[in-house]
Amino acid sequence: MQEEAAKIHPALAPWIIFSNFLRKIYVQRGLIRSFVVRDLKSRYVGSFMGIFWSVIHPVVLLVSYVFVFAVVFGQRPLPDSGTDRFWLFLFCSILPWLFFQDSVQRSSTVVIDNANLVTKTLFPTEILPLSVLLAGTVNHLIGFSILLGILVFGFGKISVFVFFVPFYFLCLMLFTLGFSWLVSSLNVFVRDISQILSVILTFWFWFTPVFYSPERFPPRLLFIVYWNPLAHVVTGYRDCLLRMRMPDMKMLPVLVLASLVVFVAGGMFFRITKREFVDIL
Repeated sequence: MQEEAAKIHPALAPWIIFSNFLRKIYVQRGLIRSFVVRDLKSRYVGSFMGIFWSVIHPVVLLVSYVFVFAVVFGQRPLPDSGTDRFWLFLFCSILPWLFFQDSVQRSSTVVIDNANLVTKTLFPTEILPLSVLLAGTVNHLIGFSILLGILVFGFGKISVFVFFVPFYFLCLMLFTLGFSWLVSSLNVFVRDISQILSVILTFWFWFTPVFYSPERFPPRLLFIVYWNPLAHVVTGYRDCLLRMRMPDMKMLPVLVLASLVVFVAGGMFFRITKREFVDIL
């Protein structure tokens, strides 16, 4: 066995370590399920509206943005946006962003919030950000189902390209989980991270084409959109659901590469730094 281990090429060692890291997470899938249920119950059980709050909050946000941008400023989608209704354009765009924002923000403090569990030697800390992400997935699927219902029954429009949406969502999940591992770990060592993250997400939000098409962006700054993974997810959702056309394949390599790099880097960083959590917490 030792001879076989010695034959492993050094370049493969990090990938073997990371695959073991993922394997340990998979083994804990029963515990992950329990944490997801606990997360959803803590947010909705006991309240009068229950899980309907997962719909009410985005709707209120959507109505507020539509009033400001469509009613006050007269913002309209471009002619080739697939719809002339700004609220539908925004609804489709903001769904993936809200999933990313909510998951990352809540994950930034999840390790500290569960310090009583983290300090137990055998507790698999890496499942905490994952459970937050999966709970957010439930909310995202509810919102996405409502959007599909509006498109099908309200406008009678749907196309085969809707089957590309799960691919975009998978990339979004990988990117979000890697980023969540990173910020949740950093926040243990630097408690200002959650505050810094709020500032970063604010700028990130406005530099993501949620309210506008990338064509409206200043040409000299288009590189920001090109290298922004969230921009590709948002435009991908709109291409598949509103414009009903094949997504821009030239942009997919950037999204896939960014998602995988952040996922692996965030996971490796969390794996290395979690050894210090017990001493700090």
